[in-house]
Amino acid sequence: MVFQVIGFWLLVLAIPLWAYRWYLVAALDPRERSAFRRLIKQRHEHAVKFGTKVFGYLIIIAVAVMTLVFGLTFLKHGAVRIGSYRDTMRGRLYSGVDTVDQALDTFHYDQILPIAVITTCLVLTLGFTLVTTALRDISVVRQLKKRLANLLKKTEANAS
Repeated sequence: MVFQVIGFWLLVLAIPLWAYRWYLVAALDPRERSAFRRLIKQRHEHAVKFGTKVFGYLIIIAVAVMTLVFGLTFLKHGAVRIGSYRDTMRGRLYSGVDTVDQALDTFHYDQILPIAVITTCLVLTLGFTLVTTALRDISVVRQLKKRLANLLKKTEANAS
């Protein structure tokens, strides 16, 4: 449940970060914008590739943990029973809105455990990738602006 909440808050945090990123990029003139695009393309990993790697790592960790838990269950009881996420996790995240809570029950809590774990990994991956990509782009725009300002100062100093 903790990972679901972290993924949710990362998705919420991504909204203002992306709005600020779009504001910064929109404020760039066309030459600066093309330089920004070239910097992102040449020096940084594509967001989809990064998200795929993060998702893969999360799935590997989840499979390892589930294998350990189900292996210990098999050793203790002699059988492995994979139930729904609701049977495994007692705590739940509720919004207080009936339609949203029913949708959460249907699409997450009533799913079998491996599917619920995969959706949790997906939400974490999406949130983390969106936040880190926005932060990276904001940082690159700020560095670009600073370098261009320094370059402008140098050319003005050389001209006088």
